[in-house]
Amino acid sequence: MSNPHEITLAEAITMTHAYQSDTLFTGQTVAAKISADAYLEIINQHGCEAVRAYFAKNAAGELTLVIVGVDSNGNDMTSGKIMNRTENCPINCSQNSPLL
Repeated sequence: MSNPHEITLAEAITMTHAYQSDTLFTGQTVAAKISADAYLEIINQHGCEAVRAYFAKNAAGELTLVIVGVDSNGNDMTSGKIMNRTENCPINCSQNSPLL
């Protein structure tokens, strides 16, 4: 693994299951899907060096993500593209994922 952000499937399973089995998060969103095109629109902005995901609550009170680009100084690019409108799991879940 050459990317410092990459983890193994075993690590991912341990981490996601720890969240999902924590009584503090019972009944909460366990995953949020957003299109690759949405990420690419953020990544392809001039000066974008990274992507930051903020935990947020939507109008229905469900856990979601707000995605924003980050510049070379580590600052959110709030005058650029900001994405949300995720498809949350439960409801829109992966079939047969070991992460669930």
